[in-house]
Amino acid sequence: MDLSAFYGVVSGINFTLLGLWWVAVRERPEVGVGTAAGRRMAYLVALQFLIPGTMALLSQVAPDEPGLWRASFTIAGVAGAYGSVLLGRSLTRVPGQALVAGLIRWGSGLLYAAVAVFAAIPGLTAGLTLSALQVEAVLLCLLVFLGVHAAWVVAMVPKET
Repeated sequence: MDLSAFYGVVSGINFTLLGLWWVAVRERPEVGVGTAAGRRMAYLVALQFLIPGTMALLSQVAPDEPGLWRASFTIAGVAGAYGSVLLGRSLTRVPGQALVAGLIRWGSGLLYAAVAVFAAIPGLTAGLTLSALQVEAVLLCLLVFLGVHAAWVVAMVPKET
């Protein structure tokens, strides 16, 4: 698949998921707007779609200029890793979600760190059959998968009675 088309699709999917997440938070106030901790968790889930969407969008600005996508992916990878660790910590407060919290905290955190490392070190993919942007594409797919799971866990918190 053409990488430009791939990143265009990934960007569109992530911004659509972000919009759907905003609707979920708006329609179910107990999900995110009731308390400071809830608002923080809703924001951290939103980052799971905003960061990959922005990365995909920026990769299309100047695909022949690797410095731009490498810089933006490095920054996004660091920000995403930090946000994932914070989200995982917040999810530990959701009853029965320790496994998902750990998966988000460490799984997403490590995937985002890998995004930053592969972007920051140009020769890292030299021994692979994939280009750096293809490796990043695989990592983004996994991040979207985990982001959807995080949104599901947070959105399916039972309403307090």
